[in-house]
Amino acid sequence: MSDVAAAPLRSATTTTRVRYPETDRMGVAHHSHYFVWFELGRTELMREAGCAYGELEDRDDVFFPVIEASASFKASALYDETLRIDTRLIAAEGVRVRFEYEVRRDGDGRLLATGHTVHACCGRDGRPARIPAAIRERLSGEGGAR
Repeated sequence: MSDVAAAPLRSATTTTRVRYPETDRMGVAHHSHYFVWFELGRTELMREAGCAYGELEDRDDVFFPVIEASASFKASALYDETLRIDTRLIAAEGVRVRFEYEVRRDGDGRLLATGHTVHACCGRDGRPARIPAAIRERLSGEGGAR
């Protein structure tokens, strides 16, 4: 994931299958879809933490837009392969949350891509706001199991 071996606050794994519309004529997944797969992993991690995006937005007026994203591609994902997305929450401090990702071919475990995203916590008005303590505690697993 990152060059610095940071202990994750929380981690989650999910799978997806490379669909035909995500590929080119050679059956290779387009690079833009990795960001969609990162979001799939992040959404599942948030749900497992008790912080489903819909609830945070509708009930708590808390949003986490992406303010930074990167990916490094190691090998191609191919049509109909099952992918494993490993997502780690690295930091949840102040107004920022950082996630790191690894996308692997599920069959042989080959690393296909790594990446990260950084998110700013903000209210419905789009203005940055500190992560509410209760949400930060759920995200980081403070006082509970991961």
